Amino acid sequence: MERKKRTKFLGIIFLILWIGPCSIGAINLLIESDNYDKGLSYLICNAETSKLTDRLIGIGIISFFPFIFFASLYYEQKKRGKFLFKSQSHKKDNQKEEALRKKYQTEWEKQTNERRKIFEQNKITLKSGPHKRLVERFVATNRSVWFDIDKLKQLLQSKGLDFKYTELDSIIDEERKRQEYEKFKRTFIDDDLNDLRDYIVNFLDSYGEHYDEQIDFFIRLLGEQKIDFDKDTIESHIKKVIKEIELKKYEKQLFH
Repeated sequence: MERKKRTKFLGIIFLILWIGPCSIGAINLLIESDNYDKGLSYLICNAETSKLTDRLIGIGIISFFPFIFFASLYYEQKKRGKFLFKSQSHKKDNQKEEALRKKYQTEWEKQTNERRKIFEQNKITLKSGPHKRLVERFVATNRSVWFDIDKLKQLLQSKGLDFKYTELDSIIDEERKRQEYEKFKRTFIDDDLNDLRDYIVNFLDSYGEHYDEQIDFFIRLLGEQKIDFDKDTIESHIKKVIKEIELKKYEKQLFH
């Protein structure tokens, strides 16, 4: 499309700067030669008017140079994106689009921040009030289908706590992880554990080869219990204990 427009534009320039002057020059030559009633072809073919013909050709050649000049100028300006009419039009359109984009983005960010503040306030109210038991019981009874979530949302809304579904999902997920961690901790409470190795042995007894699924809870527990350990090398400590347990089992098998 752009190429067609450019070709059309150059064609118009060609007609104006070359064919126009040539036509005017030809008419003037006919008038000057007193043969305007016989036509231009007679004038050109007549040997007596060879000088006039040369003048006509000269006019055509001279008028062709402005066409070349303006065509080259147009191409360079277009290439650099500085062509007057096009660049200003595109620049204005881009400025309008950028202004609209910034306007909508600002409004969206404002609404998002306002909603985040409302969510955080409702979340604090939920956790510090009696209604947190509703979410705790919802998670404890494993109610996770959409119908139950919708009912929980309506119930909390009736208590003055209005959450979006995505916000309620995050609250439910957070409560589910909290309950899973509390269950995880109970496996270590009743045992007399003194150091890192004791905790690792207890950890492996409870979760076996699937220990890596609970490794984050285990690291969190060690931190809460003030156990001295290096987070970056905990995996190597666990594998070392696993190797020791396997060797002890093999030793027992040799005597049975």
